[in-house]
Amino acid sequence: MKRIYLLVVIFITSFQSHAAKKECAELLKKYHNVQSQQRQGHSLKSSISLRKKEDKAREKWWDCENNKLKPKSKKKKNNKTKSPSKKKTIKLSQNPTKPSNDAPSVFSSNRNIVIKGKYTGDKQLQWLTFYKRPKKCARPKTTQVFAFCMEDKTAQQNKFEQQYKN
Repeated sequence: MKRIYLLVVIFITSFQSHAAKKECAELLKKYHNVQSQQRQGHSLKSSISLRKKEDKAREKWWDCENNKLKPKSKKKKNNKTKSPSKKKTIKLSQNPTKPSNDAPSVFSSNRNIVIKGKYTGDKQLQWLTFYKRPKKCARPKTTQVFAFCMEDKTAQQNKFEQQYKN
């Protein structure tokens, strides 16, 4: 009788340890998955997020290996509608000459930006005096207004070209 009881106890403990090792293997797989994501190219924001994920995954895996993992609790589903998530805002540095460490870089290089217009020299000056932008084109609110502004500018350019040739 004692032998049967002993065999049952050994069987139950070995089954639990086998199930625990299987769960730990899944946690280790998640940990390695996060590490492989970190090796890929990503932005500063995702780098910080992946670092947090890696720390959490490593901690869970290590706790599982040392039998310190808390049992999973079943969460009750709540049928209430979710509130809209708050948008995260990026704080920019108050001093524009000194870049902030937490603000992402807008450009990947420090090269100068060159914007070329359609006209140069004297023709450019004459175009600037000729072109009259409508008030609603200063900040178009809809795509229809934007399209109107582009067509108006093209029409004025065509008119300017004809007058400039003469």
